[in-house]
Amino acid sequence: MTDRELLRARPDIGDRAAGALLGLAVGDALGAPYEGGRQPPRSLEMVGSAPGDGPGAGWSPGEWTDDTSLAICIAEVTATGTLDEIPIGGRFLDWFEEHGKGIGSGTRAVLSRAIASGGPEDLSRHAADWLREQPRGGAGNGSLMRTAPVALANLGDDQAIVRDARRISGLTHADDLAAEACVLWCVAIDRAVREQRLHGVRDGLAHLPPDRAHWWAERLDEAEAREASTFVPNGFVVTALQAAHAAIHQTPIPDVRPARHLQDALTAAVHIGDDTDTVAAIAGQLLGARWGATAVPFRWRRPLHGWPGLHAGDLVRLAQLTVSGGRPADDGWPLVPMLSGYRAGQEPFLAQLPEDPDLLLGNLASLPDAVERVDAVVSLCRVGARDVPPHLEHHEVLLTDRADGLANLNLDTVIDDTVTAITTLREEGKRVFLHCVAGRSRMPTVAAAYLAAREGIGGPEAFERVARVVPHPDTHNRAFQEWLSAQRAPDT
Repeated sequence: MTDRELLRARPDIGDRAAGALLGLAVGDALGAPYEGGRQPPRSLEMVGSAPGDGPGAGWSPGEWTDDTSLAICIAEVTATGTLDEIPIGGRFLDWFEEHGKGIGSGTRAVLSRAIASGGPEDLSRHAADWLREQPRGGAGNGSLMRTAPVALANLGDDQAIVRDARRISGLTHADDLAAEACVLWCVAIDRAVREQRLHGVRDGLAHLPPDRAHWWAERLDEAEAREASTFVPNGFVVTALQAAHAAIHQTPIPDVRPARHLQDALTAAVHIGDDTDTVAAIAGQLLGARWGATAVPFRWRRPLHGWPGLHAGDLVRLAQLTVSGGRPADDGWPLVPMLSGYRAGQEPFLAQLPEDPDLLLGNLASLPDAVERVDAVVSLCRVGARDVPPHLEHHEVLLTDRADGLANLNLDTVIDDTVTAITTLREEGKRVFLHCVAGRSRMPTVAAAYLAAREGIGGPEAFERVARVVPHPDTHNRAFQEWLSAQRAPDT
C-alpha cells in the first residue's frame, strides 16, 4: 500500500476527516441565528431563528447556511475522486438557483454573471472581472469557509493542497488574500487530520512567498495575543481567519476529555460576533479535523440538516469518500444501497432488554425485521443508504471494534454520548433498535452502558444482564471491557 492508502485505511483518519466536514456544518448552524448582532447565550444549542429581515433570520434549528452548502458542492465532486472546477462550479450554480440563501455579495455577483453567460466554465474569469471592478470585493471570507474538502482530497500532499486551495478559491474570490488564507487553512486541516495538531496553520507559511509569509505570521501573532472579540467585523478573509484562529488558540484544552475543546472553542467562535456562522464554520473545520466527528455531541448532530436535503450522516459519507479518492470500502460502503444482507450466513436475532423492553437489541442481519417494529435506529456500524427507511429516525455512531490506539479517538465520549442519544429517544417515547454488525461486542457494550446509567449499577453487572439475552456476547475488546469496569455503581 502507498502512504496515502495506509492513511485512508486508518479509522482515526476517517473519524477526523469526517469531523472536518461535520465541524464545519455544526459551527455554521450554531452561528447562523446570531449573524449580524443577535447576542448568543452562554451555552449554545441548535435553536434556529424566527423569520424576518437580516442575515441571522429565518434559519430552522440545525439548518446550515451557504457556508456548508458550498462546501458540499465541492465535496460531492471530491467524493468521486476528482477536483474539477467545472462540475464544482456547476454545483455552485445549482445551489444558487435552487436556494441561494445567505450568499455574500461578491459570490452572488460572480455566480449571477456565470448564469447569465450560460454556465460554470468561466467562473474564475468572472471572479477576476469582479475584482477589477470592485478592488475590495474579492477578499471576503466566502472561499475560506469551504476549504475542508480541498484538504481532505489531498491529504499528505502539500503541493496539491496549495495548488488546489488557490484554484478552488479563485472560482469566486480572485484576491490573493483569499487564496493565501485558503492555503494556510487547508494545510492546517491536513496537519490536524494526519498529525492531530491544531497549529498547522503556521506550516502553511512555508508555501507562501517570503514577504507574504512574514505578513501572515504577524496576523497569526495578533490572533494569539489579542482578545478574540476584537476581530470584528470579520467578513474580510483576514479578520475571519484571525477570529477563528483566536477562538481555537485561546480556548483551553480540558485535561479530562480533551475533545470537549471542540464544543468550547466553537462556542467561543460564535461569541466573537458579526459573521458568526462563517467564523464558526471556519473554526469548526479545523476543530473537527483535530478532534474527530466523534467529538460532536448528539444534541448538535441530531437536528443538523440543509441543502440539498442532507444530514449529519451524509457529511460523514462525503468526507470518507473524499479521503478514499472516491473508492468505497470492500463491502461497498458508503455507495452500496443495503449492507444488511452482505454477511452471508449470519443468523439474525432480536432481543428485548428486560429492564426496558422498548429497547431492541440485534445485529446487522436483523435490521430488515427491526425497522418494522421501531421508531428509531442507532447503528454502531456501517449501514447502506437504504437499510433504514427514511421515515425512521436514524443515528450512526463511529465506533470501531478494535482496542488499539487508532481505533476510537474518543471512546469515553462516544459511549456516553450514545447512551445520551438512546436515553433521549426513549424519554420521547420512541421504540429504539440498537445494533452493530454481529451483535456481539459493540452493541452489548453500549447496551450495558445504557443499562448501567438507567439502573444505577456497575458496568460489569450491566454487561452480565445484557449477556443473558444476547447470543454469544464477546468480551475480546479490552478497551470496551476496561471502560465498563470503570463504571461503578453510585454507592461503591
